[in-house]
Amino acid sequence: QRRVHGEEVISETTETDRLLSLCPLYGTRFAYALGNGTIGIYDRATRVWRFKSKHGVVCIQGYDMDSDGAPELISGWNNGKLEVRSDKNGEVMYRDSFPSAVCSLLVADYRMDGREEIIACSHNGDVRGYLPMDSETKGGSMQSDAGASVSEETLKQLLQQKQDLGFQIQKYEENIEKTKKGDHDLALISQSTKVQCHLRPNSGKGCVELVLRSTNNTVIRGTIITAEFLFGSNESCMVYSKEPTDTIIATFAPEKDVNTELHIQAFVGYKMATHYHVFELDYKLPKFSMYVPVKDFQKEPESSVQFRVNERVNRVAMWLNNSFNVGHKVDRQNSLDARFVSLRNGLLLAIHMTPENGGQLTIRVNNMEVAGEIIQDLCSFLTIGELESVADFPQEFEEFKKVLMKVDEYNAVRLKLTAEMADSSQLVKALVIKAEDARILNDMALMKKMYGSLHDVNGELIGEYKKRATNHNELLSALKEVNAMIQKAARLRIGAAKTKVITECRNSIKSNNIHSLFKIIRLGHLS
Repeated sequence: QRRVHGEEVISETTETDRLLSLCPLYGTRFAYALGNGTIGIYDRATRVWRFKSKHGVVCIQGYDMDSDGAPELISGWNNGKLEVRSDKNGEVMYRDSFPSAVCSLLVADYRMDGREEIIACSHNGDVRGYLPMDSETKGGSMQSDAGASVSEETLKQLLQQKQDLGFQIQKYEENIEKTKKGDHDLALISQSTKVQCHLRPNSGKGCVELVLRSTNNTVIRGTIITAEFLFGSNESCMVYSKEPTDTIIATFAPEKDVNTELHIQAFVGYKMATHYHVFELDYKLPKFSMYVPVKDFQKEPESSVQFRVNERVNRVAMWLNNSFNVGHKVDRQNSLDARFVSLRNGLLLAIHMTPENGGQLTIRVNNMEVAGEIIQDLCSFLTIGELESVADFPQEFEEFKKVLMKVDEYNAVRLKLTAEMADSSQLVKALVIKAEDARILNDMALMKKMYGSLHDVNGELIGEYKKRATNHNELLSALKEVNAMIQKAARLRIGAAKTKVITECRNSIKSNNIHSLFKIIRLGHLS
């Protein structure tokens, strides 16, 4: 998801699957739906809540169902389920079901009485309308059923909690009795038992490993890890040990550099136990966890970006330790020099900072997108609102030059094909007129000849159209690459400098000034 103001990308949020739908609610809040059955609400760039189902969401709509002035999130699902969820916490306020998939949700004044209602349509043709909860109309109203539905759902949850707590109390009482009698129960473990976790790289497999270790001679039978972005469309992973020991290892390789929270549930007990205790802990995965620190490179990356940071080197070292999962120390000269290799693709990365000019920082990496991610993360950590930089990415600049040449070629072909099709269109008009004249004069031979020629010209037009369509698709693809390059150049800056890069790059493209375009990408401005 990207929030755009004019030509500037205000914020960017990564989700676990493709985006199906966006729906405005009120103020700065909006709802979203994903292809893996996830719905939720954001307030600006902050997620308020989310819910994931095993079924697929088809449509979402905002509607004030409880008449509190704030629209709730209404969702229709492919199993026929209709849900109304609170905008504050995602609690289910009402649910209904259709015999087939819900295909659309509309807000309209269907009864022409001056009040809008929510209208749900299903795949087999069922149409149902719902009024707000304060409506006196009973037909299709939610008022009577909604309270009962919420109460029933709440009652079920409370009964389940009561049952779980009762079971826990019973087990605690049994354990206390056994302890008093001196019986040794394998299900009992020491109160001082802990589960420790840390992250370590595995260069051989190209992944990172989450190592869990238990204390007091206990073993870890298995663990369930829940996190976004790590396991594809699935958001959880279970690791089970056939021969349990005090250590269990979960491996994963994030496809992108993202911050994510790991929620870990570890099953801990003694080796011969039949019951296990569940230890729950949270672990924050560093954004650049797929980068392994190294001492030196055989060859330094030739691409770089340089900028000035008005911060102490120690503060940048804190960011480094937080985002790269390393314990980097600043040397006596008060400078910073860190080198990394990506487990994902072997990409080399070097970060160097000296106290000159208030703090000169250089990032060396042959990937502009990675450099942009590092700058954005660094500025977010240090709360930097304005940043200018000087970029030099010769490989990507050379590839970008080829893309711009392709754009010029495709534009030239487009103009040529357009002119040829215009000529052919004029010929079609002339042939139609001649054919009709021959028909009126009852000259069948000439009419047949004209329509034959018209058929040939029409075939040529269809062939030219296919060429033009192919050229158009190739042109669009090249223009997307141009736009991606502009966005990557913008992410090397923060604040007004970022907006300036986007604006001036687009102006240079409009004026076909390629030389100035590269200067803007490199320096961030023309002057």
